[in-house]
Parts: sequence; structure tokens; C-alpha cells
Amino acid sequence: MQLPPPVHGASVMNNYIFKSKIINAEFDTTYLPLKFVSKVSEIGRFSFRKLFLLIKIVWLILKTIYTLKPDVVYYTIAPFGGAFYRDSLLVFLIKLFRPKIVFHLHGKGIDGQCKSTFKRKIYQLTFKDVSVITLSKMLNYDIEKVYNGKIYNIPNGIEVHQTAIKNKNPYTCKMLYLSNLVKTKGILDLVTAIELVKDLEVDYEVDIVGNSADITVDSLKEIILTKNLQNRVNVLGPKYGNEKWQMLHNADILVFPTFFKNECFPLVILEAMQTQTAIISTDNGAIKEIIKDCGIITPQSSPEKLAFVLRELLQDSNRIQKLKVKAKAEFDKKYTLEKFEINFIQTLKKILNEN
Repeated sequence: MQLPPPVHGASVMNNYIFKSKIINAEFDTTYLPLKFVSKVSEIGRFSFRKLFLLIKIVWLILKTIYTLKPDVVYYTIAPFGGAFYRDSLLVFLIKLFRPKIVFHLHGKGIDGQCKSTFKRKIYQLTFKDVSVITLSKMLNYDIEKVYNGKIYNIPNGIEVHQTAIKNKNPYTCKMLYLSNLVKTKGILDLVTAIELVKDLEVDYEVDIVGNSADITVDSLKEIILTKNLQNRVNVLGPKYGNEKWQMLHNADILVFPTFFKNECFPLVILEAMQTQTAIISTDNGAIKEIIKDCGIITPQSSPEKLAFVLRELLQDSNRIQKLKVKAKAEFDKKYTLEKFEINFIQTLKKILNEN
């Protein structure tokens, strides 16, 4: 499995499984680190170092499976790109030993690859005679063209993080954007929306927290100055660890207007729910299912609609408070790490007991 670094949804959840005392006490586990990259920027790029690592990992897999003869092989398969074809090769080799294979999909994009008959056949062969776990029923559609077996759903869960809450101005509504500065995560839509409501007679601020990506921290600061939003918007760069959690605890509303085509189950939304933060996001991936009654869904790539929602919500402090309370209750009910561990164990046992 892929463990951090780099830090992304799949590697974070794999790390939880790797470290879980409950899961590792329930099963006799052996972990093989399939580490091809150490930075997010390296994902999807070819290098001879990766080729060498692939050869090394093939040998390690064959040796381990031949020696241990496992009952089940758990594999977080990549949904598309070169990583998918690499994984397909590894899965084909694993199938030679006839263990049960469980795919855990942390991404999407398979449906879009199936326009090509050739690609669809490769996917169908890869998904033949395996069990599949997705993060939500809302994501099952992505594999319907390549897989007709039973699909299990396990929503992500995260560990509870305790952070001392600093005093904040109770009269200022704090909004937070927390993600890398990627255009498809909706950061520019948010800036445009704030420009449309900048004259609203409500005391509010927006903290933008995230590392440079296809938009740099400095260029975003320039955009804020150009639009005369510096009294409303704070561009703070990346925050990690306790600093990140402090930003979440101090926020009233997380604004995450993503239109990233492969968005699935963003952990930042679970982090916001844990810290009793209301959420504004888009109907993308499983987001609509996650936030339900504790947030507001807006159309993708529509800063005007986002501005309308902000205008309505910022003038209704009672509604914000109700959404915050519901967010924490929904998190405690469904999205703790303990809930994930229990669901994971129960699902693997069901798969193992199948004929």
C-alpha cells in the first residue's frame, strides 16, 4: 500500500490501517510498501527511478505471496493513468496465485476511461474475480461499465484531534478555505464570490490556507490587492499540524467550491465537521452525501451562485450555528476513525466468508 509521503486521501487512510491496533489485532497482516513517489508533483510522471522500483516491487510481491500464501490481498488500486496500468500488471501477477483480491478505490475516473473499447477491456480484465470497496454509494457508478459484482461501501474516517481553542472575536464570522491553491479546487471562484459580497454590512473575514500549486501564494495576494479585498481576505500560505487544526477550530464556515473532476471524499470536510464548522461545498464526488444537513451545496464553477449563498448565510448567524452543531453530530455518528475501523473489519470478514 501507498503510505505518506506524499500526503493525499489514499495514503492517509492507508496509514490509519497500517497503524490501527484494532485492525491488526483482528487479522494476521503483512504490509508491502508500494512507494513510487514521495511528492504529489511526481504523481503521474514517468521516471527511470520508478521503473527500477517497479521491478523491485514485482519481485517483493511474488516472493511474499509465494511464501505466505495469503487468504486475501488488499490493494488500493489507482483508477486511471500510468499508475492504473502499473497496478493492472501487479494485480495480474497476484492473480496467478489465486488469493482473494480486494480493491479499495479512493479515487474516481474509470467511467471516463471506458469510451475506448480497448481500455474498457483492460479494466474489465483487471476487475474480474475481485471484490471492490468504494467510499460511497454515490461513487459506485464509476465502475458500473467494468464490474458487475457486489460493491461494498466504507466511508473514510479520521482520528479526533484535540487542540486548545484560542479566543476569537465572537462578532466576526470566520470563513476558511483549506486546500492547495489549485484552480479546480475553486479558489478563484471563492475570490470572485467574495468580491461580489465585499460590501455586505456583516463583519466577516476569509482565511485562505494552502500551499502554492497552479496558483502561487504571492500571485493570489496580488489578485486580492487588485480586487481591493485585503480587508476581507487573508492569504496565509500553508499550515500544518496544530496550526492547521487551530485554523479549523477558529473557523465558522469552511468554503470548498471544488470542481476537481476526480474529487471523491475530501478529508478536509471531515476535519471541518469534527471541529464543528459549517460547510459550503459543491455536488462533486460524495460531498453531497457527506454533509447532508450540516452544510450547503452550490453548483460547480458558479461564483455568482456561491456569492448568493454567502450573502444569505452571512446574514443568518442562527442558521450558521445550527449547521455547526449538526456538522459535529454527523461526524461523531459516522466519520470517526473508530467507525472506519469497525466498518473495515466487518467488510473484510464478509468478503472472506464469501464463496
